[in-house]
Amino acid sequence: MCKIVLENVAVKRFANVIKRSASLDNLIFITVKGSEFESTAYNAQKSALKAVSVDCEKLCDRFVNELSEENVKIQFSNANKLLSVLSLVGTEGVKITFEIASNNYAKKVTVENNEINLTVSCADSNVLSFLEIPEKVRYNIFEDTSNLLYKFDINDAEFKYMNQLFGLNKESCRIFFNKFRNEIYLSEIESTDENVRLSVNEIIKDENFEEFKNFEKLYCKTLNISQFEDVAGVENHLVCLNKQYFLWADNDKRYTIEFHNNRIKIVSYDDESDMKTFLVMTYFQFA
Repeated sequence: MCKIVLENVAVKRFANVIKRSASLDNLIFITVKGSEFESTAYNAQKSALKAVSVDCEKLCDRFVNELSEENVKIQFSNANKLLSVLSLVGTEGVKITFEIASNNYAKKVTVENNEINLTVSCADSNVLSFLEIPEKVRYNIFEDTSNLLYKFDINDAEFKYMNQLFGLNKESCRIFFNKFRNEIYLSEIESTDENVRLSVNEIIKDENFEEFKNFEKLYCKTLNISQFEDVAGVENHLVCLNKQYFLWADNDKRYTIEFHNNRIKIVSYDDESDMKTFLVMTYFQFA
């Protein structure tokens, strides 16, 4: 049985990778190729996907992958069990070993130091296979820019402020992003009137942005952005999103937000661990 070994692990950093992966769902599907680690998780409706990528060599003093550049798959049906083990092993001289079966799926992970040895079983290969993303699909979700309309960066203070605005209305989960030229506006309509909802959905469908301005809003915030790129040169753009999904984004120092024809992608960066987190969401109707 082949092994993947991390020696003298920075336990808090490794646990942070797992915590980020588990914030969407306790079911985690991990792939390791060389030293590149990537975890993926969906929400129940598959309308949001979260992926965390990091170089394992940044998480330990010595990294060994006996399978080299082959794709290794590691699955956990309850990530909290692994997090509990990591909380019990301390921070000094910690070694993490994944034992890999002949089908390239991990059978178990052992976490140890000079005093204790703890083991967590991995899920069977067929249990979480639905979380596996084919390479072409992965490219289309995370890397393809053929449908990219515009993108920009925001800092952590602005991102936190957005989430504070989302908390003003506990009864609704829909918010709007509206691009007009080089400005990005964030707003929320508080009305629960069915006629209002139908009208707004028609406005989004017909791209009648001037009409959208006439609706009374709980707030309308001009976002403080940087590194704005108007890729498609679209003057106006209006989309509706579920604000609850933004809670799955992690607390990082900087964010890049991309608007595509059929989705929004948020990329956040943890420069200390050289870790990148993707959160991809589909657009919604105002309902």
